[in-house]
Amino acid sequence: MKKILLLFLVLFILLISCSKRIEKDTVMYAKTSVSSVNTIIGDTIEYEVRIVSKKNIEYKFEDVSFDDRNNKCRIISVENKNKDIGEYKERIIKYQIGFYDVGQFVIYPFKVSYNYNNKYEELYGEDVAVLVYPFSDGEILPPMKSTIGLKMPKYVWAIMVLIAFAVVGIIILIFAVVKYIEKKFNEKINIKEDTEALNALKNIDCNAFYNENRYAEYYFELTFIFKRYLTKRFKFNIEDMTTSEINQLFKENNFEESEYIINMFSQADYVKFAKQIPELNIMQKDYNFCVDYIIKNGNLQTALKLEEKENKKRRKEEIKNLKKERKKLKKTMKKLEENSL
Repeated sequence: MKKILLLFLVLFILLISCSKRIEKDTVMYAKTSVSSVNTIIGDTIEYEVRIVSKKNIEYKFEDVSFDDRNNKCRIISVENKNKDIGEYKERIIKYQIGFYDVGQFVIYPFKVSYNYNNKYEELYGEDVAVLVYPFSDGEILPPMKSTIGLKMPKYVWAIMVLIAFAVVGIIILIFAVVKYIEKKFNEKINIKEDTEALNALKNIDCNAFYNENRYAEYYFELTFIFKRYLTKRFKFNIEDMTTSEINQLFKENNFEESEYIINMFSQADYVKFAKQIPELNIMQKDYNFCVDYIIKNGNLQTALKLEEKENKKRRKEEIKNLKKERKKLKKTMKKLEENSL
């Protein structure tokens, strides 16, 4: 009996050790799980995100979002757990999500972004579709018991109606305030890189910098904002590169208007470090170029969606052309068979 118990104990320890085992070359990974993709209206599900990363890596986690359909579903609570696993740190985020309408709701993925070996990386979760059913679906409600009717004065009914309207009004007001606060909060957290850069550029007045002889400070701010945008938009760590390193990167990869960007960075280096005095029209031209470039190239999320859309369109065309070729081949084979007869 003792040997059997000892055997079970060894197997249990082995299972635990295997479950906690992490590959040595792992830098960071994220895993999600959901308690159920089918639920009943009014009930909640648990959506869990598990992030494991090396201890020396600092990362940014952007929260999950979902198709709320005017507050018909929302996050009830969020639980965070952090612990160390040898060389790694683990973070487990558990969301309790409630649903208040019937239909299909989509939990949109989170995003984890970090820098490793001078390279900007991003990890995304997967979309999860949840089906919500009516709470009385397939059920037969029991018959109501007979009650004694009591006549009530008209003014009592009027007061009850007014109270009902007041309660509904307060509930609507609370939901509107919560929705407004949530919208403003999400706008601050999920601000896209092009919007962030354009908002930062609005605070730069090249005429003021020029009149106050703050030429180096102007180009420090302008190039910092533009490099940060390029880093987030194209997933290269341009923000921490020198001008020569950026020039080499542009030669190895296809970047639009790379020649102007390198010339601007080179001239900016002369102003920042060699105290060269630029002309006002050049300062204004560089500012306008940065604004136009950001507007033209947008943000990474939109670009990826457009790329995916184009890929789908191209795949459809390829399938269509393949079907045409098959039809032609069948006709040709049929003609050859007829001629051979």
